[in-house]
Amino acid sequence: MKKVRKPVWIVILCLSIAIVLGAGFYIFHYMTQKDIKREDVSPTAAVQEQTQAQSEPTQAPVERKPVEAWGYKTAEPEELNVSFDELMAINPDIYAWIYIPNTNVDYPVARSTSDGDDSFYLEHNVYRQYQFSGTIYSEIKNQPDFHDKVTVLYGHNMLNGSMFATLHNFADPDFFAENNTIFIQTKDKELTYLVYSAYTYDDRHILNSFFFENDDVFQEYIDFTLDPYTYSGNVREGVKPTIDDKILTLSTCTSGASNTRFLVQGVLVDERDRQP
Repeated sequence: MKKVRKPVWIVILCLSIAIVLGAGFYIFHYMTQKDIKREDVSPTAAVQEQTQAQSEPTQAPVERKPVEAWGYKTAEPEELNVSFDELMAINPDIYAWIYIPNTNVDYPVARSTSDGDDSFYLEHNVYRQYQFSGTIYSEIKNQPDFHDKVTVLYGHNMLNGSMFATLHNFADPDFFAENNTIFIQTKDKELTYLVYSAYTYDDRHILNSFFFENDDVFQEYIDFTLDPYTYSGNVREGVKPTIDDKILTLSTCTSGASNTRFLVQGVLVDERDRQP
């Protein structure tokens, strides 16, 4: 039997070590990557007092209460209190913050301004650095004011429960029944959505597949979200959005077939100016 020369074994050993070290570095980098937290971009109490003192005219803040729609009451309003000046100093592509009570969804929302690169934030963080988990994002087809008939936000279904992974909680009938609210904050607005439908869908590009400016097409889409004929869906009984409403669609992957997505649908039930 012919013996393998020693230098060949050395090369193989070195390559193996390099692969192991490379994989270890990737795993370490993946596990230690940190997302920006809300407290990182919330103004301090002193800054808030100064801002309120400088605001004119002086008036008592309007107390926010849960919103009632179609016989349902949303969650207690969350004071997100995000400083968009700080966020946009980090990255001017950031234009909103999304928070869903009783999930891990508490993230900034970005929209790529790079020509022809809608999916930039699929694998880049808010610092515009490569990161597998990406950023919650929308595409250029959607305006950043959430006034489109349908706004779609995308996020990864991460194994560690980050990004949009916990949207899958809405597949559980009990969780769906007890949780119904999505909060969105922009530089100027506070938006509240009532979650009315959650289901597994195919991977078609929603904004490219439906011409929502056509009222009949929009109505057909709404009707489908109310009756998605799927084995893993929940619909809130009695909620009936119309073509005059604004729909928020949250999209993430599933752990099943690669050509399926899990969607959570919300209808805008409250929009108000942010308090200074």
